[in-house]
Amino acid sequence: MTTQSPPLLSLQNPKDVSLEEIEAELNQIWQNNTGADGTIATRASTFSMIVYESEAKQDQEETMADAIAAANPCRIITLYPTEGEDEGVSAKVSAYCPIQKQGSNSLVCCEYINLTGTPQAFDRIGGMIAALMLSELPKFLWWKAVPEPESPLFQRLAESSDIIITDSSSFEQPEAELEAIGQVLAEGMVFADLNWRRLAAWQELTAEAFDPPERRSALTEVDRVTIDYEKGNPTQALMFLGWLASRLKWRPVSYSYEGGDYDIRRIKFTDDENKEIEAELAGIPVDAGEVVGDLISLRLSSTNLQADCCTVLCSETTGCMRMESGGGAQSCRIQQVTPMFDQKTEQLLTKQLQRWGREVLYEESMALTYEMLQLRSKNS
Repeated sequence: MTTQSPPLLSLQNPKDVSLEEIEAELNQIWQNNTGADGTIATRASTFSMIVYESEAKQDQEETMADAIAAANPCRIITLYPTEGEDEGVSAKVSAYCPIQKQGSNSLVCCEYINLTGTPQAFDRIGGMIAALMLSELPKFLWWKAVPEPESPLFQRLAESSDIIITDSSSFEQPEAELEAIGQVLAEGMVFADLNWRRLAAWQELTAEAFDPPERRSALTEVDRVTIDYEKGNPTQALMFLGWLASRLKWRPVSYSYEGGDYDIRRIKFTDDENKEIEAELAGIPVDAGEVVGDLISLRLSSTNLQADCCTVLCSETTGCMRMESGGGAQSCRIQQVTPMFDQKTEQLLTKQLQRWGREVLYEESMALTYEMLQLRSKNS
């Protein structure tokens, strides 16, 4: 079910200002904060946020801005990178109020600062951009472009923020960009990937499959993993495998890409007893929805046919036929997953804005995913 963002009432339409006039112009808005009908507009005081847009996806900005506004931020600073000649940075300021926030003759409103310029121009004023976030409130950085751990602008904005947000479902070079996130996490930055939230149903049912004591004792027998996902973006599959490996204390030892119709990737691990575990990730050619790369099915099994560990999970929309056909002589526990397919970025973002601390499970899972991807880099 899609949640509609509330309509926005304009308190101040976008207005061109110089960089030096930004704060003065915003202050002027609040000095003239009474509407013609006597409605009083007050500035929200929840958080401030910097959004770094991907140039190719700036047409999606309006929908996202509405979703952020519904979370009642105080200030949104959006950076629009451009190509071509460096002509400095231009600025616009505005203020909007979600209408559903209206009550008792008042509106709770948000300030918008839109900055446009080349990446080089943004680099020059990185300190000024970071200073636009209000120091007394939580600070978010939503990085909607390729993660750039070595970029001075990225580093400056990240250091000034409480948490960095991204959505790996939009990555155009999934493995390289996911590895960049792993590097950022390894450097101690606090990061949140909205795509990680889409794995919750699969993680919960995988854990539940081994809740019975007799199955829990056989969990260490798992040495074969097969994961199918919507072809086009393997980030969900890689993060799920990283999560599984981190829980079972597996260490990656090799990563190979075979390609083909199913974009096959094979990763090998060893456990504490030096037993080898093999994983296969397969991209299934299907019509993906708005989110590319959702999991389709997975299978955990063992070369020890006596072990009671075989588990098959599959989405209700695709069924379990492919995973069941590989069952051999093993009896498998089969369960259909009802994942929230095509969970939109704006919906997940609204939930993420309610939290800004470290998420240990995500960080531990990504540490393993990062190790896997580093092996890919070494083998390429």
